Amino acid sequence: MKRKISKPQYTFLENEFNFLQQRGIMEPEDARDILALYEPRGSANFVRVLLVFGAILIGIGILSFIAGNWAGLTPFFKFGLIVIAFILFYLAGYKLEENYEKTARSMYYIGAAIYGAGIFLIGQSFHLQHTVYTDFLLWAIGILPLAYYLRDQLVAVFASAFLIIYSFSAFSADGITPYWLLLLIPALFWMNEKRLGRKGSIFIMGVLLATAFVVNLLESFGVDEWISILLVFAGGVLLALFPFKQYKPESYWIGSILFGITGIMLTFPFSWRELAIENTAPYVFTALFVILLIYFLKKDSLPAILITCALIYRYYADITYDFMPKSLFFIIGGLLLIGFGFWFEKSRRETVKRHEE
Repeated sequence: MKRKISKPQYTFLENEFNFLQQRGIMEPEDARDILALYEPRGSANFVRVLLVFGAILIGIGILSFIAGNWAGLTPFFKFGLIVIAFILFYLAGYKLEENYEKTARSMYYIGAAIYGAGIFLIGQSFHLQHTVYTDFLLWAIGILPLAYYLRDQLVAVFASAFLIIYSFSAFSADGITPYWLLLLIPALFWMNEKRLGRKGSIFIMGVLLATAFVVNLLESFGVDEWISILLVFAGGVLLALFPFKQYKPESYWIGSILFGITGIMLTFPFSWRELAIENTAPYVFTALFVILLIYFLKKDSLPAILITCALIYRYYADITYDFMPKSLFFIIGGLLLIGFGFWFEKSRRETVKRHEE
């Protein structure tokens, strides 16, 4: 079996082998034999995208047919139809897995889509008394084993997203705090480490899920909003300053995004409305925020450039919108955005050039 590598890595190997051949260090036959052991992942991307879209269209068609005839079916017939369709597509995926791996995955995707939609439709059919967010929880729990079995990044990302959606309602339902989510969060990280090959996207979704859990938990305890936002801000800063070794770029970017969004939120007075110093706190925080951004800018941080641009634009809009003619406001705003884009592109190219050197 050929080892799959990224297209840039494959191109790098080709260039290196050509260089070694020109120097007379490697024979052309040896270069071809070694290169034949590798396969660029990009060559199969089109096929996978085609099959995923095909699976989505088939899933939508089946669900559209079921929903269109839903009123004329008995509840148990509806239940049986969904279960049979779900099982059949999973069986088709299992049978095709050995010889047609990508087609098999599309069958699994259809089965997962039918499973999720079936949860919503069955809940309506049997008039089950639960919130719609519980359906997202059941969907996530149902497809996590599939992600583990297939080692599938896409399914794991969707499961994580459904858990995040559920977390925003779980804490307000009947006053019960879903502490069991504390088991799913480390389970997601563990699955990524041991089964999915340390995917950056799964790490990011795990961080977002943990953040959503903490924010909602604090809200359920009646903690002031500014404290929750400030804690997320601090966590983002720590993640950007001390990124995980295995996920350094992902840690840096997600940490920067978290402290950037919450930092800009804390520059508004509404974030501090529980405090007596509501009108003073935003300016004190903004001064400290600017110092932090200057520190990151000195380290050639691309996220810090984006955050700085957003902060400047936030104050520009806040200060000038009420008294400046609207046409002039939009023209200057557009020029600012173009200038920010040029600054970011120039900084990005310089950073890439330094890394290449």
